[in-house]
Amino acid sequence: MTRVRALMPGVPRSRKEVLASLHVLSSLRAEGWHRSLSGGGPVDADGAPRPWLTYPAVAWLERALTPATRVFEYGAGSSTSWFARPGRVREIVSVEHDPGWFARLPQPPNGRIVHVPCTGTWWETDDDAPYVRAIADGAPWDVVVIDGMGRNTCARVAADHLTATGLVVLDDTDNAASLPAQTALADRGLGRLDFWGFKPGMSTRLCTSVFSRDFNAWLATA
Repeated sequence: MTRVRALMPGVPRSRKEVLASLHVLSSLRAEGWHRSLSGGGPVDADGAPRPWLTYPAVAWLERALTPATRVFEYGAGSSTSWFARPGRVREIVSVEHDPGWFARLPQPPNGRIVHVPCTGTWWETDDDAPYVRAIADGAPWDVVVIDGMGRNTCARVAADHLTATGLVVLDDTDNAASLPAQTALADRGLGRLDFWGFKPGMSTRLCTSVFSRDFNAWLATA
């Protein structure tokens, strides 16, 4: 037993810890964590798509969004389907760089997914890339989600295409590679809220952050 504890410091050491750990696992199961782990994609307990953002961030968005909200998203996927649920938001528009993934995604009934190729990395790309500049079509947006290619580059232009109280959702802010994006948004006068927690199917605490020049409107609904 001593060897097991040395190799796995998180193993419960008492009956009380075992019961508490089982309670945590039960709470995660109710969120769909186990189902996401076995299925390979983010879903809730019923198997419906949900964003691959931290659970606290999604819970906050569920309360803050209204049927009048317009959303632009860098990187399409399960989050697109989540935003597209009836009554959640007025419109969801997403750009997706991967043609194979784009072909597998259902078009939302209250918006569209557009395939726009993008070179570079998950963090940096050309400032004038069509993928980055796609946000201008339909702007200003109430919410901009940055969870696709060229995240730091996209963050540098996002603030120019927000409504006065607009919100930017930036995932993976626990990753030092996203620091340029965080700095770019702060330099444009946006404050931030950090939501640390688990994500569907992920076993470590991560962070999703939201940025806005004025959180009052969002906090009133959330």
